[in-house]
Parts: sequence; structure tokens; C-alpha cells
Amino acid sequence: MKNIYNLLTLFVLVFLTAACAQQPIVDPPILSNKWATVYDTDAEGISQAWFKEFPSGKFSGSTWDDWQIKNARYRWHKQSFKVGKLDSTASYLLTCNTIASTSLIWLNGDFLDQVDFTDTYAIKICNYLHENTYNEIIIRNEYKEDSFGILDLKIIKALPDTLISSKKHDYYSMPLYHEPASYVDNLILYEAYIRNMSPSGTFTGLENTIPRLKQLGVNMVWLMPIHPIGRKNKMGTLGSPYAVRNYFTTNSRYGGLSQFSSMRSMLHRNKIKLIIDAVVNQTASDHPWVNDYPAYYQQNNDGKLLAPPGSNRKDVLALNYDNENLRVRVISYFDFWLEQGVDGFRYNESDDIPRDFWQNVRDHFKENNINPFLLSGSDNPEHVLFGMDAVAGWDLYRTFTDIANGKADASSIGKTLANEIKKYPKETKVLHFAENHETARATKALGTMDHHLALFTIFTAPGIPMIYCGEELNDPTYMSLYDKTDINWYKIHWPTYNLISKLSRFRTSSPILTKGNLHQIADTKSVGGFSRRYRNETWFILMNYSEKEQTYQCDVKTTVFSDGTSGVIRHGRVKLKPKGYCIVK
Repeated sequence: MKNIYNLLTLFVLVFLTAACAQQPIVDPPILSNKWATVYDTDAEGISQAWFKEFPSGKFSGSTWDDWQIKNARYRWHKQSFKVGKLDSTASYLLTCNTIASTSLIWLNGDFLDQVDFTDTYAIKICNYLHENTYNEIIIRNEYKEDSFGILDLKIIKALPDTLISSKKHDYYSMPLYHEPASYVDNLILYEAYIRNMSPSGTFTGLENTIPRLKQLGVNMVWLMPIHPIGRKNKMGTLGSPYAVRNYFTTNSRYGGLSQFSSMRSMLHRNKIKLIIDAVVNQTASDHPWVNDYPAYYQQNNDGKLLAPPGSNRKDVLALNYDNENLRVRVISYFDFWLEQGVDGFRYNESDDIPRDFWQNVRDHFKENNINPFLLSGSDNPEHVLFGMDAVAGWDLYRTFTDIANGKADASSIGKTLANEIKKYPKETKVLHFAENHETARATKALGTMDHHLALFTIFTAPGIPMIYCGEELNDPTYMSLYDKTDINWYKIHWPTYNLISKLSRFRTSSPILTKGNLHQIADTKSVGGFSRRYRNETWFILMNYSEKEQTYQCDVKTTVFSDGTSGVIRHGRVKLKPKGYCIVK
């Protein structure tokens, strides 16, 4: 009997084991109503990246019932769920019936969306699910009156298109992934092209201009690409600097690493930081990787290497960030140049690179306790959500040109800046400029007087003002990317030079300009501007875009900064000369 009992027991165990092993994983995956929950009373979840490593030792509950806890502004929830083989022919969507609080959603560490009070909601998650393993969804709810989280959250397949609406993100309420260093508030950037920055077109030539840059008030230089240029299908006589043939050295025409080091040291001795253009979306078509590592590149079905999206250029090929080995190689490029003493990078065509890579880069820097300045070449709000410090301010530039072309008036300045603030997450740094290497010269596109008004605007607005090399000169020549442009660097336009120098010193000594909030004012078609407020002080930033003298009324008594003529003429009344500008309080 004992042997029969043992055999029966063994049979039952084998049967149960086989049944469990053969139990299929439900498709689509099922979310339960049980969540690991943490109350974020100190609002530290974002800075401590709870969306990547949930604080398992801080559980305050197992469900998200009884959400109304007023002493905790944020509440975080986590749930793990098993995903099997995904159906490649179907769409997987995260849906719910009601969202009753401002919420951020992550799936497997990737940010999905920011959502607010709404009814039926759905978002595609096909690209974020991981097959044949456990997946993790994390949600952060923000407490508001009558808020209670998300109801009936589930994953479904093949939701009818009628239920998927294209919505505009409210980026302003989203948290920055990375908090920029404190010095970023005071940055005055100068974009320099080594080839055309001096008669010699070398690092030593730029080194000799440092006293002039310092006098202008510059405290960060952005060098356009400094690497060897591809020869195959090159553009122009010398080729595009954005067709990089070797990431780990310098263009010999500019000088070697020793000359680069000397220039960098001199910049740092003068308290000027240095960032370099990182062209990591593409390489030259004769880069060694083309033959050695073709999998690093985007290819069509026939295996042909492709140019960057939307481009028909033949001198460059697009990199493939689905290749993990490429990602490792690119990060090693950043590490190499940080070892050479650079303070950060400007990312070329950053929209062409998956956003999760930028997050990986910032995580890599954080793990190594370094904090380089990372500038996006795009105006994409998502870039500051994934680790960048600043984005390009193309909206304001377009407003400058629209005013010059009669398509807009002075009131557009304040409106553009106010809309810009709403467009980005709070505290985003936006790089503002009147010209750069992709635009016409400001004196040509805007005219000298409107150029000065644009300079006045970018130095008094929130964000980071930038000057392009030669902008301070008298009628500067347009600089070719592909050939050597001869420029007379002694032909300084002193009104422009002195204005930049004066504005730089004034900005860096005025916390209200580097830290203050921006508000719109009652502007007109002729007189535009905005106000800046910091602590208990308000300044009015005013500019007259007309050819006639204008007056403006506001509650002010004192002129703080002026073109020499414009300013307060009596309490509550400001006079602005034609094309004049001033700051009053």
C-alpha cells in the first residue's frame, strides 16, 4: 500500500507541474487591482528615479483606494505583470475609463505620457512591452481636490481607431528628468566655427580671440564639429564638418589634440566653458565603421546603407540606434572628450535619435558623478524630459524674422515668449539667438536696428542668450560650411559689440533676468515687450519696433537700462525713441 501511495503522490505532483508549465500566458496581459504604493511626501521620486528603481522598503499600502491623503502631494504605484509572446499583427494599448488626477506613466522605465482629468483614454504601448518576461508599470498621481487616480486601467488589443485621439501634451506640468547645474542660469553662449573663426582657421587662432570673447561677456563657447571630415562625395571644397570621419581625434587643419588642449586650458583660465558639436546621428560615408561595422547604420531591405531621414545627401549615412554596440561606442565618444576637458555637448539633429538613448546618456553621466551641459539642436520639449539641459529657441527667431518681413508686429515678442514657457516643462532653458550657422546674417535678415532689438530681447528674456561668430562685426559675411570664408575680424561694428558687452554684464549681475518669471504686458503693434518679476521686484522690458517715437504708460518710476535716450520721463510714462529699448521699474 505504501508503494501505491507514493506512486499516486508522484503522479499527482507530475500532473500538477505539467499543468502549471503548460498554462498559457494571457494575451493581452492582465493588470490586477493590487498595486505597491508609496507616498512621496518630500517630492523626491523624480530626482531619485523611482520610475526605474521603485523604493521597495517604503510601501504604504497595497491598493490605491482612499487616495485622498492631503499631506502627500504625490503618490506612486507599481505593478508587475507577465507578458508572453506578442502578436505582431495587433496593436497593444493601455486604456482606462477615467483619469481623475494629474498622472505620469512609465512602462519598463520608459516614460509613456502625462495625463490629466479626462474620460476615455488610450495610448499605444507596442514599442514598450517586453516579450516573455515580467513587465513593470509605474504611475505617479498628483493630489488635487477631488482626485482619486485612474479607474479601470487595463491593456487591450486592436482598439478601434476612433478611440485613439491625438492630444497635445501639457509639457509645462511635466517634471524635468535632470536639473541643470546652477551656472546654467548665467550662461552667455558663443557659437564658433574653427575654420572661419580666425585667418589661420585653427585652435590657436581661436585661442588668440579669447580676450575679445571675454570682453563680450561670453562664458561658454560652442565649437561646431572639430573632427576629420569625410572625403567621399564631400560638399564644397573642404567638405561639411557634419560629415565626421573619426570621432576620437581632431581635424588636422585645425590642429592636434595638444593645440586643442592649449585652447581649452586658456578658455578655462578665463572662466569660459567649452562644449563641442556631437554629430552622433550620422557619419561620413567613408567612415571606417561603414566597412567594419555596417550594422551600425540604417539599411533598407536590400542592405543598402541609408542617408539620414528626409535627406538626399551622399556624403553622410544615418546611424542605427537599434544596435546596442553602437550605443556603447557613442557613449565612449562622450567619455573620451570629457577626459579631454570639454564641459558638454551640443547634439546635432537630436530628433533623429531615440529619446531613450538621451536618457541612457544622462544616466551614464550620473552614475559616474559628472554633470556635463547637454544642448539639444532641436526645439523638441521631450528632450528635457530625457536628460538634456536646454533646447533651441526657434520660435523666437522666427518671430524676429516675421516682424522684419511685415508678417508680425511688436506684440508678437511677448506672446511668443509666453507661449514658449507653456510649450516646455517648467524651468526649461531655451537657447535664444538672432542668428546661427543655419540662418542668414541678422544684419541682412533683420537690419541693424532690428538686430539690436533682437539682441536686447534675447539678453532680457528667460533662457540662454547666444551670439554667432562674427555677429559683432560690421556687415559680417555669411560663413560657408563647406569652404573657407575670409573674414576681417578687425572690422568690428562697435555699436553692436558694445551692446552685447553691456547686455552680458548687465544680465549676469541681475538675478531678475536670470531667475525671474515672465509675464505678458499690454503691448501694442509698435511697442512690444514683457515684464520680469523676481521676489518683490518687477521690471518692464520695452522695445519700439516703429520708425517713430512712442510713449508707453505703466506704473514705473525709474529707468534701469536704456539705449541712452529711451526711459521714464515722469511717473507712469515711458518715452521710446524710434527702434529704441529700455528696462524700467
